[in-house]
Amino acid sequence: MIELKNVSKKYRNGTHALHDVSLKVNDGEFIYIMGPTGSGKSTLIKLLDGEEVPTSGSVLVSGINVGRLKKSKVYLYRRKIGVVFQDYRLLPEKTVFENVAYALEILDMPDEKIRKRVREVLKLVDLADKSNAKPHELSGGQQQRTAIARAIAKKPTILIADEPTGNLDPDMTNEMIKLLEKINREEKTTLVVVTHNDVMVENHPKRTIRIEAGHIVTDRTPEPKKEETAVEQTEVEEEPVVLETAVATVEEEAYSEGEVS
Repeated sequence: MIELKNVSKKYRNGTHALHDVSLKVNDGEFIYIMGPTGSGKSTLIKLLDGEEVPTSGSVLVSGINVGRLKKSKVYLYRRKIGVVFQDYRLLPEKTVFENVAYALEILDMPDEKIRKRVREVLKLVDLADKSNAKPHELSGGQQQRTAIARAIAKKPTILIADEPTGNLDPDMTNEMIKLLEKINREEKTTLVVVTHNDVMVENHPKRTIRIEAGHIVTDRTPEPKKEETAVEQTEVEEEPVVLETAVATVEEEAYSEGEVS
């Protein structure tokens, strides 16, 4: 679980990035964080991954008070979360397989387990056939999927994606969000997606938190799907038909009795 309690962040240059922000994200949830440039989205990410500490308030991730971690312990905390950056940050001299494996090598994981896990995540992101390719041989979407594979290789409880579709066309954007939904569903990973893409959010509705000038201005969860609403309306509309039939039957019987008399 992620929980921010009355968090404010003021930088040394006087910039007040966040003002008294409180937020709770449950385990396994998929949320969007939206807002204009300079709204405080990037600061929120930095607070979650331990790069920055709050000026006041607390940032709790899986029960850990991130702001109170010693610098020497931050790297251990970061093993629990994955971050996908907009610029991918792939190692150009390494293959796709090696880029993903690197995230596990620094954890001192045995080679056999590394190979097994890398094959699993490359299959998950549909890059099994690109394992020997280098970043410059990949499309933008493939580079992004490699970055996602690397981020989830260590099985983080939380995945933070910073503008994951910022460099992708509409078709690839759709595929990317479907992949993140798959990771959320199959890996049971909590997803925090920072984006400017209103169309994407509309096409793939999730709980959406909008930040402006360091304040949370809206926190909305999408309504039930239209299909569900349509079924409910059909069920409600069936009752008057039964009543109309009953009334017609009574009137018909009354008419018949009148004819006999």
